[in-house]
Amino acid sequence: MELPSVVTSTLAVVLLFFGPFFLLIGAMVPIMKRYKRSHASPLTRDLLRPAGHSLQEQIDDKKIELFGTMVVTPLMLLMFALMPLLQNSLDDTRISTNQLVMFGVMAAGTLSYFSYRIYKIVRHLQHLTLGYACELAVGQELEYLVRPKDHPYRVYHDIPFDGFNIDHLIISPNGVFVVETKGRSKPINDGTKQFKVRVENNALHFPNHVETEPLEQVRRNVTSVRNWLNSATGTDVPVGGILVLPGWYIELCQKATAPYVVSAAALPKVLPQLRVGMLELAHIQAIAHQVEQKVRDIAK
Repeated sequence: MELPSVVTSTLAVVLLFFGPFFLLIGAMVPIMKRYKRSHASPLTRDLLRPAGHSLQEQIDDKKIELFGTMVVTPLMLLMFALMPLLQNSLDDTRISTNQLVMFGVMAAGTLSYFSYRIYKIVRHLQHLTLGYACELAVGQELEYLVRPKDHPYRVYHDIPFDGFNIDHLIISPNGVFVVETKGRSKPINDGTKQFKVRVENNALHFPNHVETEPLEQVRRNVTSVRNWLNSATGTDVPVGGILVLPGWYIELCQKATAPYVVSAAALPKVLPQLRVGMLELAHIQAIAHQVEQKVRDIAK
C-alpha cells in the first residue's frame, strides 16, 4: 500500500530535522571515548572551587534547559499544523471549522506556555549571571590577599554546606571571615544612575527598596561556619561576617554593623582593619586544613 503524499512529506521533514542530531551524536560519542582513552589530565590532584562555581553550574544547567525548550517549541507547533493535514490525508475527510479552531486554540495555548517558560528561564539566567559576575569580582579583589604559605592570610571560594554555599572564606590573624556577595543592579531614576546604599537600623536602604535578608543570611552563615570549625578543630574559632555589595557606595548610618558591609573595591583595604579575634599561624594552618578538605572537590 502506497503511503499518502502528506505522510511521506511529514516523515521526510522529521528525518531532515532529527537526522543531523543523531548523526552528530553518533560521531561525537566514539570520538570522546577515544580521546578519553588516549589522553590524561596533567594535573595531579583535584582543584579548589573557584569563585562562583555553584552559580556557574546553575547557569550551564539553565542554558541547556533554554536550548531544549527553544527546540521543543517549534516542534510542538509543527505537530499541531500537521495534525489536520494528516487527518485529512488518512481519512480522506474534510477538516471542519470546529476542528481547525480546536487545533488553533491548542497551538496558541502551547505557544503561550512555552513562551512564558522561555521568559522565566531567561529572567533566571539574567539573575544568575549578575550574581556570578559579582562573585567573580569579589573573588578577584580577594586575590590581592593571597601570599606564600608562611603568610597568615588564606582565601577560599564557594564552600559547600548542607543546602547552601559560602561565597568566600578568609582566614587571617584577626579571625575567620565569612564573605557573602550580593549582586544588585543599579536603578536609573529620572535618567540618573543611582549608586548609594544606606546601612541604617540593621537594614540595607537601596534607592528603590529596603532589604534585611542579606544581613540575616550572613549571620546564619557565620553561625554555621563557627559551629563547624569549632567541632572540626576542637578549639574556639572567632568568626565574623562581611556582606559585599559590588559597585555600590556604602553609606554607614549606624555605629556598628554585624556583619560588616563594604563594597568590593574597598574590601582589600578594609579587611586588615576588621577584627573578630586573634589567630596564631599554627591555628590558621589547622583551620585552613579543615577548609581545604571541604573545597578541594573539583575533578582534575
